[in-house]
Amino acid sequence: MIKNSQPQEKYMFLSTIREIIVNKPGCLGQYLDILMPLYLEHANIDDEPIRNIVSESIGKLFLTFPDKIEPKLLMAINGNDVVTVATCAKSFKYSTHNNKNHNSFKKFVIPLIKLIGNPDLAIKKNSLESLGQIVYNPNINCLLANHVEELVQKALLETPVK
Repeated sequence: MIKNSQPQEKYMFLSTIREIIVNKPGCLGQYLDILMPLYLEHANIDDEPIRNIVSESIGKLFLTFPDKIEPKLLMAINGNDVVTVATCAKSFKYSTHNNKNHNSFKKFVIPLIKLIGNPDLAIKKNSLESLGQIVYNPNINCLLANHVEELVQKALLETPVK
C-alpha cells in the first residue's frame, strides 16, 4: 500500500496516522503489529521529513504503549542500519517530555549513552537530544544519576574547544 507510493503520498499517510497518535493514541493498540513494522521500514528512508514523522510517531506511541513496542525499538536502536538507529534515537525526544513513567525508559538509557560515541553525526545528535530531554524531565531524570560522569565525558569529547 504505502511501499510503492510517492514521497508526498507517504508523507500525507504517515502525517495522518501521527495526528491520530497525538490526539487519540489508545485507539491504535490493536494496530501496533502493523504500525511498528511500517515505521521501522520507513525509519531508514532517504526523505528526512518522513523520517521525522516516523521518529515522532514512534516516540508518541512509546508514551502509550511502552511495553508493546519496547522489543522492536530496542532491536532497532541496537541495530546496524545507521539511519534507522538515528531515527529511533530521535524518537525518545518526543516521548520524554511530560512523561512520568521512568520505568519505561530504563532499558534505553545505556544504549542512548553509548550512541553518543557513534561515528555517525546524526546518531550522536539525536541521542544527545533525547538524553537532553530526559535531563529536563524531573520525573525521569533520576535514570541518568548514575551516568553523569560518563555523560559529561562523552559530551565534552563531542564539543572540542577551538
